[in-house]
Amino acid sequence: MPFQEKSAIVMTAILIVVYGAYFALLGLLLGRLPADEIPYQPLLIVAVVPLAVLAAFSHIILALLNPKEANANDERDRLITLRAERIGGYILAVGVFTGITLAMVEVAWLYIANALMLAWVLAEVTEGTTKVVLYRRGT
Repeated sequence: MPFQEKSAIVMTAILIVVYGAYFALLGLLLGRLPADEIPYQPLLIVAVVPLAVLAAFSHIILALLNPKEANANDERDRLITLRAERIGGYILAVGVFTGITLAMVEVAWLYIANALMLAWVLAEVTEGTTKVVLYRRGT
């Protein structure tokens, strides 16, 4: 299994765990408080810290386990990355359009910010999943 595939698996799992917890907590808060009273900005910042720490730690471990593979990139890796980024980009574009639409109809900032965050997370998860599928298919 190439380093880039391992990296995609790890990052996709980290994104799902960290932002799954973030959106679950946000859902609980929305059930108890009005949207205007939820301090979502600190929650967004707090979600970034474990993401950064887990991403850095996992990639250090992956690189230490296979130092020769860590910087190896061939044409196949670049092609898979390009295809996966394109598909993730479509998801992100739809999400940004949704965020702009929410802003135009003047919904609460919480919904706009989190729609954009969800779009980014879904785009990254889609990109990672696509990479894994393409590596497994041999593309």
